[in-house]
Amino acid sequence: MQIILAFLACVLIWGSTWYAIELQLGVVPKEWSVVYRFVIASGVLFLVCFFRKEKLKVAARDHIWVAGTGLFLFSGTYILTYTGAEFLTSGLVAISFSLLSFLNIVNGRLFLGNRIQGSSLLAALIGVAGLIFVFKPEIDAFSLTDTSLQGLIYCLLATVVCSLGNTLAGAPKSQSIPLFTFNAYALGYGALFNTLYALSTGSTPALDMQFSYVGSLIYLSIVGTVIAFSIYLWLIDQIGIGRAAYMSVMTPVVALSISTFMEGFIWTSEAIAGVSFVVFGNLLMLKLKNRPKTSKPVKETN
Repeated sequence: MQIILAFLACVLIWGSTWYAIELQLGVVPKEWSVVYRFVIASGVLFLVCFFRKEKLKVAARDHIWVAGTGLFLFSGTYILTYTGAEFLTSGLVAISFSLLSFLNIVNGRLFLGNRIQGSSLLAALIGVAGLIFVFKPEIDAFSLTDTSLQGLIYCLLATVVCSLGNTLAGAPKSQSIPLFTFNAYALGYGALFNTLYALSTGSTPALDMQFSYVGSLIYLSIVGTVIAFSIYLWLIDQIGIGRAAYMSVMTPVVALSISTFMEGFIWTSEAIAGVSFVVFGNLLMLKLKNRPKTSKPVKETN
């Protein structure tokens, strides 16, 4: 039950962040909004570690795992996704990112030695098929003759990079570091890499003090990053990177549900059928038995 509640919490949070991200667009360059988000999140987690008296020292040789996670999961993924979204509709971005569950299953086998379960592959396939139904109108409008192909390539690369970040986070070396400490440093590295990227683009740092921007930034930093990513990395340890990544299929459904009330999204028969597929795939994925542990339990230092 604890795993199911954690999974659903993560899905609900990340499903809501899609709308919060829209409130970030405008005055502040998107590159700097991501920097602000991860700087705040990293700082909050370091404070959490301090008050919990959690060990903050990480061996120099282990920083490569933390920095790698920051580079792939908290920097490369966001840069490529935001770039791809400039040329692609949100539905196609969601479908391309739903392939994360497949990539995580494969990478879990190649790099972590996790056993591939046929049921997990079937669940992922059902989920992706469901999203294809949901976003069928956008698929029909897709063309190889315009910038849509360029956007698709960026989003597929983002999914590959994200999977590599998941794999690094799921490695025994990473999981030997206390969860909040690992996440605080990884987000710090992500903020650093994103800052370097923002500077390389020549965009100028800016701030928007309107409530919509500040409120959404705080929500994305605290709820969408500190809480959600802490839960997600815990789930990776508990159920493996393949099953944890199924939330990449579920979050667009939550986002569309919010869009129904906030933006007037109209549900078609194809969308309803697609959501049924996604939910069925999710139930199948969650009913699978937990994977055997590939690493020792994380030791908290209090």
